Amino acid sequence: MASRDRVQDIREARGLFPATEDSAYLNTAAVGLASRRLATASEQYLADWVASGLDFVRGESAGENARAAAAGLIGADPTEVALIASVSAAAGLVAAQLGSEDPAGGSVVIGEREFSSNHFPWRMLAHRGYEVRQVPFRNGGLDPADVAAHVDRRTRLIAVSAVQTASGHRTEIPAVGELARSVGALLFVDGAQWVGALPVAQDLEWIDVLATPDHKFLLNAGRGMGYCYVAPRARERLTPVAPGWKAGATPFESYFGPDMHLSTTASRFDQSISWFAAVGDEAALSVFDAFGADAVYARNVELSNLLRAALGEIGWAPVDLPDANRSTIVSVPFGERDPRELLGRLKERRIIGAARDGNLRLSIHFYNHEDDVARLVEALREL
Repeated sequence: MASRDRVQDIREARGLFPATEDSAYLNTAAVGLASRRLATASEQYLADWVASGLDFVRGESAGENARAAAAGLIGADPTEVALIASVSAAAGLVAAQLGSEDPAGGSVVIGEREFSSNHFPWRMLAHRGYEVRQVPFRNGGLDPADVAAHVDRRTRLIAVSAVQTASGHRTEIPAVGELARSVGALLFVDGAQWVGALPVAQDLEWIDVLATPDHKFLLNAGRGMGYCYVAPRARERLTPVAPGWKAGATPFESYFGPDMHLSTTASRFDQSISWFAAVGDEAALSVFDAFGADAVYARNVELSNLLRAALGEIGWAPVDLPDANRSTIVSVPFGERDPRELLGRLKERRIIGAARDGNLRLSIHFYNHEDDVARLVEALREL
């Protein structure tokens, strides 16, 4: 990326995202907006396919570039990141390992109100003899002290979301990681609302497996591909359950038997990727490089703090969270308000939010601006 791209003012980021021209888009926690870079790359790939056939080698190359970019965002090496289809697919991979172990007396610890992708795969382990311990939420998320009350020497895994999708509660990863390490359990983290939104690297040492999709804060809502960090210590404990040629040490030389030589890196867990998603991800993730990830994170914190304060000033108090537990998601309990009616009236004003678990959920990303907050506040005062 040219050096001049890296000195762009982060406040100009919205210019790369056409949807921001007439909307206050506060729903990245559901799906991210498409950048002009993403649109151009996808349109060109489609045009080339129509004209001369699909270049899947180009798609594979894009996937490798996207892997490296995603690894950089979380502070990992590309060899520590697998390409996956979804968070639930990554959770299923890990759950399959537990399913093959002796479950006698074993337990897994999960959040009571976790998003289903990080809930259902672990619940299925009950059918294999595991005790599934569900930790009640406090202020919309998991308190390490509450998690600790459910962890003992029988615990094989703790699964949490780094940021809870309904409340925006940010988990104290080091504290939960220390709990997992103290009993030899794996820590699985759903990073869907974390990766691309806020810094990750400082917490990575505590995580065994971190999975994130591409369609939220990584800015490619076409879906079809995601990223799974597997710590070296965890890689030694996990066995691929559905390897194909993509998991080979040399993928393009791994089409046929009788030999099987799997990669020695995290790519041994790779799943076949969507080539369109890979081309889109390569372009979408380049936007982070244009501005610098640290500038993106700082801008997100600045705007989410502004949003939280502005809502409180007009009597729409967000879920009250300590600073350490705040994220780029700001949620306001609906109370007696009708969610469908409120969202509909906001949409009429070109303000896009979401309803999640009794809250008006508003999510910030760096393409937002102070005037988006002002526009929302003005609308809520009138409703």
